[in-house]
Amino acid sequence: MKSFVLPVLWAALSSLGFSMMFGLRSKKLLYVAIGGAITWLSYLVSMKIGVNEVMAYAVAAGLGTVFSEIMARAIKTPVTAFVIPVNIPLVPGASLYYSLLAMWQKDFDTFLDKGKYTAAVACAMALGILVSTMLFRLIKTGLDKRRARA
Repeated sequence: MKSFVLPVLWAALSSLGFSMMFGLRSKKLLYVAIGGAITWLSYLVSMKIGVNEVMAYAVAAGLGTVFSEIMARAIKTPVTAFVIPVNIPLVPGASLYYSLLAMWQKDFDTFLDKGKYTAAVACAMALGILVSTMLFRLIKTGLDKRRARA
């Protein structure tokens, strides 16, 4: 668990920096940093318990999105103000860079390997965000209908 501290801290700082760059202010910055930490921690824990790497990205993006949905409603802010920066630590920047570098160097085998991995991670993130958003909204709609009947 000790080896998780620095990576989680860096993830929180990357989310924080990304949100500051796009003008998010006030206490929202703290929540975004916490969300980035939760997202990366969930990825690390998923990997530690033996979840497939691509699936770990989906799980982490899903948990980060649930956190974003909850916080957005709690402080009355659009969800995208949280979802995007909270999931920034998961973006496969290095593999994207190396796949494009391989393409530039005409090393098409490496390009295909890195490109497939990058696409798989991006799709897993999108799937995690989509599924958790849909489930969150289904649950919220059901609760709202139940409250209306009561």
